[in-house]
Amino acid sequence: MRPTRARLAAQAKVNLGLRVLGREPSGYHQLETLFARIDLADDLAITRTASGCTLDCVGADVGPVERNLAFRAARAYLEASGWATGLAIELTKRIPAGGGLGGGSADAGAVLRLLDAMAPTPLPQDAMSSIALGLGADVPFLATTAPLALAWGRGERLIPVTALPAREILLALPPFGVETKSAFGWMAETRAGSPVEPAAPVTAERVATWSGVAAWSRNDLEGPVEARHPSLATLRDSMMAAGAEVARMSGSGSTVFGVFAAEAPFAVAGAPEGTRFVRGRLVGEVAPIEPLD
Repeated sequence: MRPTRARLAAQAKVNLGLRVLGREPSGYHQLETLFARIDLADDLAITRTASGCTLDCVGADVGPVERNLAFRAARAYLEASGWATGLAIELTKRIPAGGGLGGGSADAGAVLRLLDAMAPTPLPQDAMSSIALGLGADVPFLATTAPLALAWGRGERLIPVTALPAREILLALPPFGVETKSAFGWMAETRAGSPVEPAAPVTAERVATWSGVAAWSRNDLEGPVEARHPSLATLRDSMMAAGAEVARMSGSGSTVFGVFAAEAPFAVAGAPEGTRFVRGRLVGEVAPIEPLD
């Protein structure tokens, strides 16, 4: 029997590496990235109702409901499935916005997973993938149950890879965010007139170990973003000095993270005033759906 009320931890992600490839005529950039889930998560619950679709959010100002990714994901699922039901969405925010951790995308992916578990007839995988891609480049990964995956294109080409050995992670959350659109715009300025150097696509075998990840890892957005926010480069250097195997800016920033084989430190030096540090773990399994009835 399908649940009428269920909850799910909408886990954030980090990009263990991010290459920005050529730009399409449409303006979208082709990407190559290695996504990894972490245990920092928003809490999301959905209840079937008689009619309508509502969103109750605590913990952060998410702006107009109609623009919220969780709300948009629910509306898109109902439209694609033809499922005539009402929904009440309850969202508790813990993932900071504008930090490159995929908070809104994690919420959207969790909504899609929950609704597919609650619907009388689940959607085919290609329909789910189409909805996810329409919501953003991180959503196709965050709508899956893969803890680790390589992705290409706009995020729609995914290959789940075997989870790496367990690691602790330290997140440095500066008191400012970085808009994704701005980060890509800054990168475009730095690349103006210079062709992107071709590179062989990364393979699952190349990132099957942490030493392999460290050798491959880079984030093409770091340079342009750090030129505007030098403290982020300082944070990366401090993470490495503290013993991190990998230290990167996640996505378009502003979060900087370090991956540690031993116990992660509580903080590192050189952080701008107001930076918040969060210790956590890279997860080996994605959070399961919890029926509430």
